[in-house]
Amino acid sequence: MEQALSEKHFYCLYIRTGYEWDFVKEIQPKLDSPNTPCKGKLYCLGKQMRLKSGKEYIDSIFPGYVFWETDSLEGLCVLQKGKGFLKILPHNSEPRVLQEKDVDLIRSFLKYGIIMPIVHVDFDVNDRIKILDGYFKGQEALVKAVNRRNKRVNFEVELMNGAHVIGLTYERVKKMDED
Repeated sequence: MEQALSEKHFYCLYIRTGYEWDFVKEIQPKLDSPNTPCKGKLYCLGKQMRLKSGKEYIDSIFPGYVFWETDSLEGLCVLQKGKGFLKILPHNSEPRVLQEKDVDLIRSFLKYGIIMPIVHVDFDVNDRIKILDGYFKGQEALVKAVNRRNKRVNFEVELMNGAHVIGLTYERVKKMDED
């Protein structure tokens, strides 16, 4: 599977859910090593969440997904040996670069780092919301669920031709004005 690419592309790796962060921690040093044919940067995107008790923790935005930015598929076997690796999407035998709209979404996240802080939005169920800061700053979305007691909101984003519901902890909120 030796394929040289002229520029960097993003691929989506499917990792056993719960192993995403450990996979990046294990494999990224191997990708950075001058002795490996496999190069690139791994990204696991996370979000800061808060329990009702006030305890904060980091959760994956896209459970099971780690994004790989590389200019070559050479040495793919290095990734395949990582703990929790399942496959490169859609299949190991035919890895496919992410579409431009998916890459734009990932890059918009990476502008703020790999961990999204608690965001400021204004909403109610079925309202259109506008994210005021963080990864989705300036983005609009349709609210799917609200948990005011835990200060959480669920909304949908499109990634890899599918809808993914993302749940975020929020602090301030802002509802979009009706047209």
